[in-house]
Amino acid sequence: MVDARILHTTAALREAILRLAADRPVSEITVADVTRAAGINRATFYSHAVSPGSLLADVLTPDLDRIREDDAEVRRAAFARGAGVDEFATITRRGINAVVEHVVAHREIYGKALPDPNDASLHRLLVEHFTVSSEQHIRTLEREHRPELLDDVAAGFVAQGFVGAIEAWLAGPRRSRKALVDTIVLSFPSWWR
Repeated sequence: MVDARILHTTAALREAILRLAADRPVSEITVADVTRAAGINRATFYSHAVSPGSLLADVLTPDLDRIREDDAEVRRAAFARGAGVDEFATITRRGINAVVEHVVAHREIYGKALPDPNDASLHRLLVEHFTVSSEQHIRTLEREHRPELLDDVAAGFVAQGFVGAIEAWLAGPRRSRKALVDTIVLSFPSWWR
């Protein structure tokens, strides 16, 4: 059983970093800001995180992990029943939409953190997350449905493009989520399903 104090501290840290990161770029958030907002001391902070940026990444990662796990589970089931290209396209769109919903739920945070030249922790988080997701996806594709390629390079290309699309969408004029999802889907290589 987890100690109630640990649960309380974890919740306080989560709330504090989300609130602070919605107000200003993570590079402008100090450990003192987080400890004050969470009502804890520095030693307690450092027992949970190494920096405000790493704390923010730790808070946002579980949502992204759930999206990836859900997508993988749906894809496994679709492969098992011999689903067609159209169903995989629907699954891809659903996964992209889930990521976009996550970004929109934290729009103020991502809008400040992604272009922050002094702290790239969230940019790295998204690129690394989407690279792993893309590598997993590429490995599941049947050889006859994709060209000969370097899986890690293709995954990095897709991941960087995905993050770039999100960053451009957040920085630009207000446009619909559907337009973002449509643009990302249309930007994928033709062999991606």
